[in-house]
Amino acid sequence: TSLPEFKKNEFSVVRQHEEFIWLHNSLVDNEDYAGYIIPPAPPRPDFDASREKLQKLGEGEGTMTKEEFTKMKQELEAEYLATFKKTVAMHEVFLQRLANHPCFRNDANFRIFLEYENDLS
Repeated sequence: TSLPEFKKNEFSVVRQHEEFIWLHNSLVDNEDYAGYIIPPAPPRPDFDASREKLQKLGEGEGTMTKEEFTKMKQELEAEYLATFKKTVAMHEVFLQRLANHPCFRNDANFRIFLEYENDLS
């Protein structure tokens, strides 16, 4: 970023979904933002379908041909990867909306979220 509010122009942190919810809730609960439209929190990622298929794949390994097993495994990996990419994109959109907002990008919790390199919990 080229915004002077941040200590560095480039940074990288790893965040869990719950930390995005914390950030969203901190904005919603802040009385200074009463009347502002706060971007919705990204939805919780849904990996349940992939998890169930993975379990079935493991249970059926002995009853499938090697080709069937390999094909099913590749489909499952592709599905999981697509879900993961969609999840990352939704979380990035949330952060971009905050960063593009003249007030939210100056929020102390937003800056902590982006710059603090440890777990926020």
